[in-house]
Amino acid sequence: MDKKNYVPAYVQLAQILRQRIAGNVYTSGSRLPSESAIAKNFGISAMTARQAIGILHEEGLIDRIQGRGTFVRQLQFTSSSFGLDTLRRLFIKKDRLESSIIDASVRPASGDLTDILQLEAGSNVIVVERLILLSKTPIIFHTGYARADAKSPFVETMLDTDVLTGLLLESNVSSFKKARLQLLPASLNQREADLLQLEKGKNVFKLTHTYFSFDDLPSAYGWFLIAPDQMPLICRMGVWND
Repeated sequence: MDKKNYVPAYVQLAQILRQRIAGNVYTSGSRLPSESAIAKNFGISAMTARQAIGILHEEGLIDRIQGRGTFVRQLQFTSSSFGLDTLRRLFIKKDRLESSIIDASVRPASGDLTDILQLEAGSNVIVVERLILLSKTPIIFHTGYARADAKSPFVETMLDTDVLTGLLLESNVSSFKKARLQLLPASLNQREADLLQLEKGKNVFKLTHTYFSFDDLPSAYGWFLIAPDQMPLICRMGVWND
């Protein structure tokens, strides 16, 4: 470890331990040295060792078992998870991203929407349909429904491209308390296929979203239709150096 390095000692130590796991010095399922042993070996405090171990635990590389010690986590397919990093990376390309509103109107809520948004019978909803383009090529068709309340922050969210992008990039999350996402398979109808410039019946991902206000009411609902080649699902397990 380089004590003159501006990188904190616990971060340096975490990287060293990570490399040892990647290099099979600490094999899958094996027990790591104790925090006191690591501290003595590297000439650091026990607190620094504990912080480094904490980083590896947060990364899912190790397991702490009370009364037994700390062990290198074995690869477990059942505990793997898939994120939306690919979709996130698409929205990072703001300079190449465009949004075109196809429809923005107020309509009576259907029976399904009445249930999803917990509306009274006969209520209206604001409907926004948006086509998102990357370098002039349509990649996502978004449909959103919100309670017909002009004061609701969800109305701004649905109409403002920057706000929508901010939600996906986690830079504007103050307008709702929580959200539920669900990834489903879907097939494009003729209108959707025409908008996305794909063939009718093509299989796509349907990413549904429900936003909840701070009083725990579902205030907006909708979905993104995304071609699988635009959002491959990738899960990384184990130690990666990049």
